[in-house]
Parts: sequence; structure tokens; C-alpha cells
Amino acid sequence: MGKSAETVSAQSKYQLVQVRSPFVCLLHWVIVGSVVTLAVTGLYIGNPKLLFGSGEPYTNFVMAKVRFYHFLAVTGLIVSLMLRLYYSFSPATRSDIWEIIPTPGNIKAAFKLARCYLTGEGEHYHYRYLNPLGGLSVFTMICLFALMTATGFTLFSQQSNSIIWTHMYWFTNLVERVFGGMSNVRFAHHLVMYCLMSMVVIHVYMKIYADILFKEADISSIVAGYKIFHKDVMAMHKDRYEGRV
Repeated sequence: MGKSAETVSAQSKYQLVQVRSPFVCLLHWVIVGSVVTLAVTGLYIGNPKLLFGSGEPYTNFVMAKVRFYHFLAVTGLIVSLMLRLYYSFSPATRSDIWEIIPTPGNIKAAFKLARCYLTGEGEHYHYRYLNPLGGLSVFTMICLFALMTATGFTLFSQQSNSIIWTHMYWFTNLVERVFGGMSNVRFAHHLVMYCLMSMVVIHVYMKIYADILFKEADISSIVAGYKIFHKDVMAMHKDRYEGRV
């Protein structure tokens, strides 16, 4: 007989709830590693002053190596995001794609939660899985990742193998025309990177803040896959099954 994800001893005051599978946790940390690698290598590519080789330039290829790591990281990021998107339609994740899409119910609940976090006013609801504010943040980050990928590949195409990239030039030329030139594409690529870095800082801060304030093991859940709730607040859960969508 399999072990239930939400079983607890009758004497306990707390309930253990599985919120993520091991595979989802793994994808999260692959995405984290990819984003950090992209930020570090991207800063060097944009301003190559902090790293240099020794000896003759032709024996080092520092920029080529950094660009390779940058490209490798974006490949890992795209594959991980596509796998997570595919997995979000699975019953194993409760089809949590609906927790990310900015439906009117999600937007309204997100503003209520943001007001509670910022002012301390209003009623705070406990969410077993992804709260609506986090869902909108994830949706925004996905859109920014898509923009970063489009502008990044457009920049990369300028020095790429024309034979291999022939079938992609229509897309990179379209991106260049939309932004009004390659310099604007590069500026947008850098600007979105700083936006993403800011969102990551806010994301980490909010997770620590919520974990300390509501003591729901929100941070450890991304490693272990479980949250812990007091039984008294279980009835306060406002998941999407209760009309948010």
C-alpha cells in the first residue's frame, strides 16, 4: 500500500503536504544554476575586463570559452523550462499551469496577497501550492526568459555559421526590425537581465519573509518537496479548486 502524500499522525498538530515532486525540485535547481551562469557569463561578455588568460591570445580563447558556457547554460534553461511546462499539464502537478496563467481570479487574489505583504492589512490565506502572487511572478519571468532568448539568439546570429543559421535568419531579422537595430537588441538583452536579477532577489527575500512569518517550511519545500501546516489553518486554504480560476 503506497504512502499518502498528505498523511499525518492523529496526535500531531501539523500536517505534512507534498507540494513538489523530486523531478520538479530538480528542474527548479537546474533553472537556478542556468540563470546564475547566464548572468555571470553575460556580464563578462558585455564588459570583458575581469577575466583574461596568460600568454599569447591564440592559446587562451577566453571569450570563446565564456560564450560557450553562456550558450550551454541557455540550452539547459530552455530544456528545463520546456520540461517544466510539459509537466505542468500532468496530473502529478495537479495541472498547475492554471496557477501560472494570469486569469482574472489569479490577478485579483495576487493583488490582495501583495497588499497583505506590503501593508500587513487584509486577511492572509494559506496556499498549499503556488500562491497567486508567485504564479504571476512565474508568468512574468517566463515572458522575460522568452524575450532574453529571442534577443540573445539574435545577437549570437551575427557571428554564427551562416550555413547552419540560414533557416533562422528570418526570425533574427524580424527581432532586429522590431527593436529598430542591433544596438537596441543588445540594450534590451541587458535591461531584461537586470530585471530578472531584481526579480530573483525579490523572490528569495519574499520566500524567506513568508517562511519566517508563517512558518510553513516554504524554503525547504524546494529541496524536500514538502510543506508543513498547522491543522488549524488547513481550512483557510484558498487553492485554485475553490474558485480562483
